Amino acid sequence: MANLSLTRVNQKLAQAKLLISGVDEDSLKPIHRNALLEATAFHLVCAYQHYIREIAETYGLKHAIGLYDETDLMKAFEAAKKHPAEAEELAALRLDANSWLAHLQTYYDSLWQVPKLTNSQSEELISLVDVDKIVAPVTFESVWKWHSEFVALVLRQRETSAEF
Repeated sequence: MANLSLTRVNQKLAQAKLLISGVDEDSLKPIHRNALLEATAFHLVCAYQHYIREIAETYGLKHAIGLYDETDLMKAFEAAKKHPAEAEELAALRLDANSWLAHLQTYYDSLWQVPKLTNSQSEELISLVDVDKIVAPVTFESVWKWHSEFVALVLRQRETSAEF
C-alpha cells in the first residue's frame, strides 16, 4: 500500500512554499501579509500532522489516521514495542522552546486565541487582531526558516528510514 501521508506532506510543504515564494513583504498591506503568514503556518502544521502519520505508516502502525502529534506517535510506538529515532527527534524538538517546531506551534496556537479588546475596540463591530502583540513578531524570514528546517528534517528522516 502506498504511503498516502507522504503525498500529503509533500503537497502541504509545496503549498506553504508557494505562498511565501517571491513575496515582497514591504509592498504588502498588513492584512495581506498576515493572511500569507497565517496560511503558511496552517499548511506547515498540516504537513507536520501528516508527517506524524507518515512515520506511523512507514513502520506499519495501525490507526495512523488518529495520530496528531509526537505524543500520540510515541504512545503508538510504545504500544507496538518500537522506539524509532524519528519519533524521539520530533518529541525532543517539541520540548526545545527554541526549535522551529516550538516556534511554529506557538504561532499557530496564537491564531486560535481570543483577542483582548480595549474599550475603543469593543465599540467597533469588527476589529483585526494584531498577532504580533500575542507572540514574537513573525516574519517571512522566520516562516521560510520553519519551512526549510522542516523540509531538511523530512528528507533526512526519510533517507534514514529508507535504509532499513
